[in-house]
Amino acid sequence: MGEHQYILVVDDDERVLFVLSQALRALEDGYRVETARNGEEALRKARAKRYDILITDIVMSGMNGVEMTEAIRELYPDTVVIWITAHSSHRFQSDSERLKVYRYLEKPIEIGEIRQVVVDAAEQVKS
Repeated sequence: MGEHQYILVVDDDERVLFVLSQALRALEDGYRVETARNGEEALRKARAKRYDILITDIVMSGMNGVEMTEAIRELYPDTVVIWITAHSSHRFQSDSERLKVYRYLEKPIEIGEIRQVVVDAAEQVKS
C-alpha cells in the first residue's frame, strides 16, 4: 500500500480501545490508528482530519455510535464505518442499512476477525 490509511477507533472501554488499536497497528500495511473515548471526541478529531475507516462502539454514554455515524456521514459520506457492540446487533439493523455501515461485529471480537474486516474495508477504500 503506497499511502497510509487512517483509522479511528472509538470505544468508551479503555481496554477495548487498547486491544483494538494495538491489533490494528500490528497489521503490515502501515495503517495509522488513532483512538477516541467517546463520540464527541471522535467527532472533534474527524472535523480536523478525514479518516478512511471508522470503527465505533454503538452503545456509549453521551453521543452514541449511531448519532456519531450520522455526523460522520455528513462530513465524509465515503468513510467506511464498522460498528462493534456487546448488545444484540438486530436492534440496530435498520440504522445500519440507512447509514451504509460496512459491517457490525458483536463483542467479544476476535482479533483475527477485526483485522480481516479492516483489510477488506481498506480494499474498498482504495477502489
